[in-house]
Amino acid sequence: MAVLQPAPTPTIDPSNPTILQWDDLGLSLIYDFITEAEEKAMIDAFHAQDPLDEGNQKRRISQHFGYHFDYSTFGASETRFTPVPSYITDFLPRLPVQTYLPDQFTVQYYPPGSGIPPHVDTHSMFAEALYSLSFGSAVPMQFRMMGPNDARKMRLPKRSLQSENAGSGSTSTVPGKQCQRPDEEQPPTWELVLPARSLLLITGPSRYGYTHAIRPRKTDVMDGKTVPRQGRYSITMRTTRRGDEIGCDCAYPGVCDAMIREEMAAGGTSEVRY
Repeated sequence: MAVLQPAPTPTIDPSNPTILQWDDLGLSLIYDFITEAEEKAMIDAFHAQDPLDEGNQKRRISQHFGYHFDYSTFGASETRFTPVPSYITDFLPRLPVQTYLPDQFTVQYYPPGSGIPPHVDTHSMFAEALYSLSFGSAVPMQFRMMGPNDARKMRLPKRSLQSENAGSGSTSTVPGKQCQRPDEEQPPTWELVLPARSLLLITGPSRYGYTHAIRPRKTDVMDGKTVPRQGRYSITMRTTRRGDEIGCDCAYPGVCDAMIREEMAAGGTSEVRY
């Protein structure tokens, strides 16, 4: 288990104190992005489609809108499309990045104690800005800088742990024990609490060079107090790339799927350069 370091100190937007920014990481967290009324409408709409009964209240439930996430390519399907409900389209004009808007939405319910394995969303198949809207309850999200172990993991066959990530819509870079070297230091890891009704924007280094995860546990420490984990909902929003748009030229070639494919096509390397 990673040893947590103190979270980086954010700056507060002088024009809006509800916006926290980590400019060096490309992270922004917006408090109260949606209202309590919008939150209730979202939860009601979600369970109108998937009622929360005794049979499913202990498992994660996922719903896909727009172009469905494709677990075989880690991109978005070109054929499976579900119309996006109004409770999502109504807030799209309020998203911070308006130069392009998401067209792939994964709405999920996480029962108390569940989590998300460490992963990085595919570089080549989605545009830079990723969004995570949290509602229902707060939860700490863990960020970890990726390192050589992740780079080796991504070069292994079947590197994505689909069984763990089913419904999350992401490429896993969970370090395998067979990749870990005894003299290798664990990269920096820290947690950021995502309050209910908050919107997290992930760009830049946090998008391309960090994994994000939610530890599966029954309690969390928030503001110095141990609190029981509650049921949480989220909407993950991505913008798909098609055709000639597919690719990536980020600053993290060791863990970039597009650059790894180019590397492998050229014959690979005997040692991972990160």
